[in-house]
Amino acid sequence: MNVLYYTWNENSQNDMTDTLRAFGFNVTECSIPFCDYEKDDAFVTRLNNAITSSSCDFIFSFDFFPMIARVSRERKIKYVSWVYDSPHYTLFSPAADSEYSYIFVFDRVLYQELVCRGVPHVFHFPLAVNTGRLNRQLGGLNDDIEYRNDISFVGSLYENNLYDKINYLPERLRGYIDGIMASQKMVYGYNFVRELIAGDITGQLEEYVKMNFDPSYRIGDDVLYSDMINQKITSQERISALRRLSARYPLTLYTASDASLVPDAKSGGTVSYMTGMPDVFRKSKINLNITLRSIESGMPLRALDIMGAGGFLLSNYQEELAANFVNGEELVLYNSEEDMIEKAEYYFNHEDERKRIAYRGYQKTCELFSYEKQVTGILKAAEIK
Repeated sequence: MNVLYYTWNENSQNDMTDTLRAFGFNVTECSIPFCDYEKDDAFVTRLNNAITSSSCDFIFSFDFFPMIARVSRERKIKYVSWVYDSPHYTLFSPAADSEYSYIFVFDRVLYQELVCRGVPHVFHFPLAVNTGRLNRQLGGLNDDIEYRNDISFVGSLYENNLYDKINYLPERLRGYIDGIMASQKMVYGYNFVRELIAGDITGQLEEYVKMNFDPSYRIGDDVLYSDMINQKITSQERISALRRLSARYPLTLYTASDASLVPDAKSGGTVSYMTGMPDVFRKSKINLNITLRSIESGMPLRALDIMGAGGFLLSNYQEELAANFVNGEELVLYNSEEDMIEKAEYYFNHEDERKRIAYRGYQKTCELFSYEKQVTGILKAAEIK
C-alpha cells in the first residue's frame, strides 16, 4: 500500500516515516509550500500531481491541512491527520467535515468539542515516542548515569505573547483579565478562562483587539481571546517557576527565548529534537514540564519525550497524565508552584526513588505510547489495512 506523506519538516517526520515503512508501506514524502491554508491553486495542482505519481492509497500529515482534505475528498482518497499542535485553528475549517478525513487529536477536551461540532471522523489519540530509536540512541537504562544537569527545562518562555503587545486596554478590562489569570494559575485540571470572558468581555475585547480570522471558520472570538490569555498565563507560570527553582538549585534552561528572564539559570541554548533533547532528558536529575494552558487535558509531547528517554518527569497536574501514569510511581505531578518546589527538593535529595520512578515511567511509555502501538491504532481506526 502506498502512502503520500505531506511533511512540513516537523520534528516527528523521521519517526513516523520509519514506522510506516516498517509496517510495509511504500512512503512518498512531499513538502509543498503554500501561501494560504484555505486556497492556493499552485499547491492544489502540485498535490494532485504528487497523488497521481505516487499512486497513493491514503495521505498522511501531522496537523490538519484544509486543502489536503479538500483534494482527498475530490480524489476519494482517505486523509489521515494526527494533530500535535495546540491550539490548532485549521480544525475549525469547514474542510474538517469531509467524510474522507480522519482526524486524531491528543487532547480529550478538544476531541469532545469537535464531536459536538459534528466532525464525522475524529478520534482522541495520544501522541507517541519512538522508544526503540531512543533506546538504541541512548543505550539501556542503568544506575551509572553521568548527569549533566540537576534540573532542566526545555521550552519557550512565551515572552513575546500577544497579550503583552496590547497596551491600550482600559484599566478596568485589563484588571478583570489579570484577575482571571491570577485565579487560573491556582487551578490545574480545569480551564475556565473561556467561560469568564464569554459574552460581554469578549465584546469589549473586540473593540480593542481585532483577530481578523477567516469568517468561514466555526470558531468564536472567545476561543481566540482565551488562547491569547492562556499563553500569557503560561509565560507567567514558566518564568515564575524557573526563577524560584533556579534560586535554590542549579537549573539549566534550554530555550530560544530570552534566557535573561531567568537570571539565575544556566543557559543551554537550543537543542535538536532528535539528538540533543533526548540526551538532556536522560542526563538531567529532574526534567520539568509546565504545560501550555491551551492544552486543557491532553498529555503534551514533551512529557512523553522525557519519559521515553528514561528521564525523571516533574510536571504540573494534567488530567490525561494522571489517568495514564501513576503519580509518585511513574512520574510526579504537582498542583501548585509551592508543591512543585517541595517535590523538586524531595526528589533532588532521594536519588534511588527518583531513578525508580524514571524507570517505571519509561516502561509505561514503551508499553502504551510507542510509535508501533499508536500507529497500529490509527490505521485500525481509519480502516486502513
